[in-house]
Amino acid sequence: MYLIKKSDYPYIRDWDTKVFSIPKIPRSSNGYPQSLKLILTALKENKPYSKPIELEGSKRKDTLERLYVFLRPTGIVEKRQNSKWEMSEEISKWLDSGDDLYLAAILNANIRFFSEILHILSKKPAQIQEIRGIAKNDYKLPWKEKSEILNRLGWLRDLKLVAYEDFSYTYSVTKLGEEFLSLVGYFDHEKIEVELDSTNNETEVPISQWALDLCVLTGEDKLLRKNGFGYLPGSVQVMHETVYDYLLLMANPTDITTINNYSYETYGIKNSSVNSLITTLSNLKFIERKTKTQYQTTSLGKMFPTSSFELDFACCVNYNCNFMFEILAELFQRNLSLKELSARGKISYDFSYKDQAELRKRIHILKNANLVQEIGADMYGLTNRGFNFYNLVKEHISVNSIEKSQDTNFQFEHENLSYLENCLKELRVASKDSSNPERFEKSLVAAFKLLGFKVEHLGGAGKTDILLNAPTAPKFAYSVTVDAKSTYHNVISENSIVFDNIIEHKKKHEANYAVIVGVSFQGKRLIDRAIDRDVVLIDVDSLSNLIKLHVEVPLKSDSYKKIFEQSGLVDLSVLEEDRKKITREGLLLQAIIECLSEQSSDPFTKGIVQAREIYLLLKNNQQFDYAPDLNEIEFMLQFLSSPLISVVGTAKEGYYALGSIDDAAQKFDFYLKACNRF
Repeated sequence: MYLIKKSDYPYIRDWDTKVFSIPKIPRSSNGYPQSLKLILTALKENKPYSKPIELEGSKRKDTLERLYVFLRPTGIVEKRQNSKWEMSEEISKWLDSGDDLYLAAILNANIRFFSEILHILSKKPAQIQEIRGIAKNDYKLPWKEKSEILNRLGWLRDLKLVAYEDFSYTYSVTKLGEEFLSLVGYFDHEKIEVELDSTNNETEVPISQWALDLCVLTGEDKLLRKNGFGYLPGSVQVMHETVYDYLLLMANPTDITTINNYSYETYGIKNSSVNSLITTLSNLKFIERKTKTQYQTTSLGKMFPTSSFELDFACCVNYNCNFMFEILAELFQRNLSLKELSARGKISYDFSYKDQAELRKRIHILKNANLVQEIGADMYGLTNRGFNFYNLVKEHISVNSIEKSQDTNFQFEHENLSYLENCLKELRVASKDSSNPERFEKSLVAAFKLLGFKVEHLGGAGKTDILLNAPTAPKFAYSVTVDAKSTYHNVISENSIVFDNIIEHKKKHEANYAVIVGVSFQGKRLIDRAIDRDVVLIDVDSLSNLIKLHVEVPLKSDSYKKIFEQSGLVDLSVLEEDRKKITREGLLLQAIIECLSEQSSDPFTKGIVQAREIYLLLKNNQQFDYAPDLNEIEFMLQFLSSPLISVVGTAKEGYYALGSIDDAAQKFDFYLKACNRF
């Protein structure tokens, strides 16, 4: 029966706001409309949500709750705050009238690529591959599987709008389909190129306050963010909707068996994939474990849905994942290709993956939130909302963008990055560039120079890659062979290291120690062999930390000898005592200058004090683990009063300040710059 007038048809959403997926309800032997009628009738009759429903011709036994979750994105049903499901006014009208053409209008109003299929078939019959090709190339719907097209064709056939010819595997539009197409029209794919930014007229960013608060990240928050977003089933274009379906599923404590069954029946995924999914939702703070086998949606997860669902979801991802809103910072400067974004992620944010899948997930989330738009083939820029939102949160985003030179010496030019930062970032990226091993060697040359070593870049057959020499007198000097191992993988395998060659290099160069540097070393057998051959394994993270520690507290080459005297995995804790000694000396230097400066205005001492008096003044200073002794104080006074330093003066009666602590700082800074080669 077709009873409802065209004027009463539902409003058709803008293309950008339509949902990607058609409802994945079971298909009964009488077709999708009959399945939907039975499901909605059960809702109308207030049947328990936990009650499984059986449909003739289908083996699936979904609960009503689960089926309502499938229907929710289209707006057919909605879950109220009281956890009660309700039908939309339009779908209720269909249920009462039985007008299937009106049902088609409801689906078309809310779902992408529905009447558009009828338009394609109105030109000529087509096979599914042709329809899928148009969906991908013209409508920018990169579905990897045929299921979305097949599901739509199933609905269209059951609604009598499309016919299927078995022997030719082709679909064609029916007369009723042509009539329906004339009533509702279709979306012209050429408008996708013209109407890129649907947020042009926005003056305020639509976002929940709690989501905006999540954008304020502390230094510790940033360190805890992960590079990997994690696994979610289904299409990346609708991942926020997929997440919401699971949050509804786990609104109350839900057993893992139920979650496994739901996932298999909905997405066809195995239990191992469900475990990955649970990890992703837990990392996003959306669910939490309640018992050994039960999970429940957290208070954060229960914030959804919101009127600004997609943007709020993006804020949650940014809170937990590295290189998310940093993409906005990069695009704020200029439009970038996916390849350029990937390079900046690797170099500036330690966001490095063998493919671009993780980056594409972030791009899709940002596109769903209307912050980013595709302005060409794999070329991206900010939308009007993206610009407005970035200006709203930019003070909380660390911008580390640099342009990487094509020069093999990896010379970087960017005013916001120091030489040190560039070297550390290049070290990390080069360690994974197995196609260019010399790049890693050159990055290690720069790294060991930062530690103060004399460095020779050798390489070639029968030679070590790098030879280090301690910058001291020959009597106290030592040398180290360094073999660089770059790899495409996350760890260095045992098979990639020939220890006999390492020992041969050590003998050839008459070196005292041998080192292998790589991205990471794992495996008891590999470590045991390094111990047996007296070779130290230094991973990139440890070397980076060593350089950072050196910048904070510079040690001499005799201290670093303790690193190379080890074997097996490197242990940086051997430097702790030396670091404490230097730190203590720095504190004592500061305390003595401040003490003398304070005494300058003392009417009794008249600014001149002896070493013993300084000892009495400093012995209860809380900065020190234990009080400085007289010998330490006298040694520091001799240093500060030397002609070169000259920040402390000497007299017969004792010592006195020649300036404030700031004056002393300026002098030390001058000498630092004089010694700084970079």
